[in-house]
Amino acid sequence: MKKLGLLFLSLTVSSAVAAKDKFEYFFDETIQFDSSIHKPSDTLGYAIADWHIRPDQSLAFFKALDKSSDKVKVTQTGLSHEQRPLIAAFISSPENLAKLGTISADRKNLNFQNTPNVVYLGYSVHGNEASGANAAPLVAYRLAASQERWVQELLANNIVIIDPMLNPDGLDRFANWVNRYKGAQLVSDSDSIEHNEAWPAGRTNHYWFDLNRDWLLLQHPESRARVELFYNWRPTIVGDFHEMGTNSTYFFQPGVPSRQNPLTSDLNFELTNEIAKYHAKALDKLSVPYYSKESFDDFYYGKGSTFPDINGGIGILFEQASSRGHTQESINGEVTFPFAVRNQVATSFSTLKAAKELGSNLKDYQADFFKEQRIKAVKDTEQGVIFTSKDNGRLQEFLSILKQHQIEVSQLKNETTVEGKNYPAKDSYLVKYNQEQYGLIKTIFESRTEFEDNTFYDVSAWTMPHAFNLHYQILDSRKTASLFTEKVELKLGQLTDAENVVAYSYSANNLYSLAFTNKLLAAGLTVRLSRKSFELPVSAGNKTFSKGSLVVQVDNAEDKAILKNLWQSYAQARGMDLTGINTGFSQSGIDLGSPNMVNLKAPKPLLLIGNGVSSYEAGEAWFLLDKRLEIQTSMQPASDLANIDLSEYSHLIMVNGRYPKLDDAAKKKIEQWLNQGGALVASRSAVRWVIEHKLAPLELVKRDAKAPEGRPYSERQAAFTEQLIGGAIFETQLDLSHPLTFGIQKKSLPYTKASSQIIQPAKRDFITVAEYSDKPLLAGYASKENVDAIKNTAAVVALRKGRGSVIVFNDNPNFRGYWLGSARLFANTLFFSGAF
Repeated sequence: MKKLGLLFLSLTVSSAVAAKDKFEYFFDETIQFDSSIHKPSDTLGYAIADWHIRPDQSLAFFKALDKSSDKVKVTQTGLSHEQRPLIAAFISSPENLAKLGTISADRKNLNFQNTPNVVYLGYSVHGNEASGANAAPLVAYRLAASQERWVQELLANNIVIIDPMLNPDGLDRFANWVNRYKGAQLVSDSDSIEHNEAWPAGRTNHYWFDLNRDWLLLQHPESRARVELFYNWRPTIVGDFHEMGTNSTYFFQPGVPSRQNPLTSDLNFELTNEIAKYHAKALDKLSVPYYSKESFDDFYYGKGSTFPDINGGIGILFEQASSRGHTQESINGEVTFPFAVRNQVATSFSTLKAAKELGSNLKDYQADFFKEQRIKAVKDTEQGVIFTSKDNGRLQEFLSILKQHQIEVSQLKNETTVEGKNYPAKDSYLVKYNQEQYGLIKTIFESRTEFEDNTFYDVSAWTMPHAFNLHYQILDSRKTASLFTEKVELKLGQLTDAENVVAYSYSANNLYSLAFTNKLLAAGLTVRLSRKSFELPVSAGNKTFSKGSLVVQVDNAEDKAILKNLWQSYAQARGMDLTGINTGFSQSGIDLGSPNMVNLKAPKPLLLIGNGVSSYEAGEAWFLLDKRLEIQTSMQPASDLANIDLSEYSHLIMVNGRYPKLDDAAKKKIEQWLNQGGALVASRSAVRWVIEHKLAPLELVKRDAKAPEGRPYSERQAAFTEQLIGGAIFETQLDLSHPLTFGIQKKSLPYTKASSQIIQPAKRDFITVAEYSDKPLLAGYASKENVDAIKNTAAVVALRKGRGSVIVFNDNPNFRGYWLGSARLFANTLFFSGAF
């Protein structure tokens, strides 16, 4: 009787708890749970979706779930920019959890047949698409506490990894916003403040980057931690949970068949479609409308749902109509937050049911994938790629990305020449195609310009050696086999000292030479930029210093000690050489006291942000300034431009956005600031603002609308696509004599172009820093009409304005943080804007 009484009490308590947590609603069925397992309401004090969960609450719940269940192990994988823990919850049978180390080692070695399958469920990489992050605790709880037989069987043969908040910094911004404006009476009015976040909104991370474009690029700690976790476990299925517009329904992949990346196999599409039947069944049960094979594609491999496809897994995108708060009106009726969360829970479990029932097929697919990669690599006429650069900073960044993606790289023992280009030993690197990451190598290095379908959800090209502005060449089997290589070694900078030193010099070739310069200036040292070359005696004989060399004057032992300490702590590890000079009298060229030695000043930039400004592009500029150049960067709202005291700043940075029209008095104030030495740096639509305010004598190309041709409605989308440039790579040609190009060695500079804006060729000499080449399209899609309109037009223009300067970039030089080639040109404006 005691046991029956206890059982009755346990079931009664369990039922009461279920009612409090609203489990019957979220799971759409009555489930018996182990009452000893920690529930979401035990942490929150209320049911999921009554309020939006914050990252600290999610973390607390998962830690408590770990303590209460032997089926759950929570690990910290990293920290976000704002130092919030990034976690992964491993949920499986106790037997599997006891062998996690062995299982991970097997899967890292691609031994899939003898290990459990792994299902990775990642939620809310966009912080304001919060239904995923709020579904995660419910999914984890059911897996840990449910008595269902199918769940026990699932966990016996699979490891489920739940990443409950892919973007905790963005999630925190959004949760605090919508919770702050929630009332006792829920408001569905779409114009209410709850549904209209303040700039920059919660979609992005701390630096306002879209983390769902960073899986391939790895510019942020959130992505690096996530990708390390991915390669440690090589998931069989990856679920990527998002939201879309409130007036939408529910989307799950496959995406548009004709827009799948050709490096992704047909079998991947077929398996995705087979899994889709489980989602359809789950949503049919809930009477929720849905669709697939439309709108979204599987082309760019830097997204969470496509990255697995080139790495042996099945990536699946889920998109739920968003309530963007607690409830919001839509054309389909009110979209409530609990409704959105429930649908994400439903498709999480439909994914898991598919993983359970299709486990054998999925295991075979994953094992065969890597065998086929090797076969394809052997058959490929391309067998390797060689690359080099004189910029050791950019090289190190690129090598780091390849290493994180498990790509084997070796270093040349001997110099070689390929198609007239010299690749020096020690500074050149080889990637052979015949390795497990063959497909990923292809997508990193290829320059595709022809496509089955010319419509793209995201960029059409991302060729990474173009982004890093490297010399590179694809090699055939004969050339690849002829190269002798060795293990990659980090190249350290070398110090060449001299007696009675009066100055030290270092090259501007290294991307991080500018951050080093900023540190020296901040320490009170004098740094000069050479506009012409010179030859001076050094300890090993005479040395020629090219134009763009940086010279640090050392007046005493204290200056010398400061310089050497900064070089050792910062520059040496980044491959920067430092050369001591014991006289300012040159053997040839200019002397150290020449007027062509320009004193540099520590930049004090102002970045305009706020409503109307692209948060992506503002974030990209901020990230470069703050993280790479280590410059203190002030930010003020663009709407306040007319009232800002610009005398406090050296540079005014205006990225893509809508800026206020200035009256004559405000415009005059900017002109006075420019005349007194200020530098205005504008990109994309901000260039139009500069032209409209007559701050630069430039014009945009005005293109006539196409005359009607009587085309049918069915061709409307194709015609619209032809007009777009959604992210293609174009070649520009640099004026390497211009001071803004100092430190850049290649005349050809690739650039991402994501708009049809065109600046007419400049009508004045000496001001065009970069122009698009005669055959500019390097990779991606752009119509012939657009390519012809762009060729030979201005890409970057710099002109004097009194003692100041106006510098305009027709396109975004800092695209997604990884375009370090064009970003170098932008970075130079911070230090060299007074040198021309």
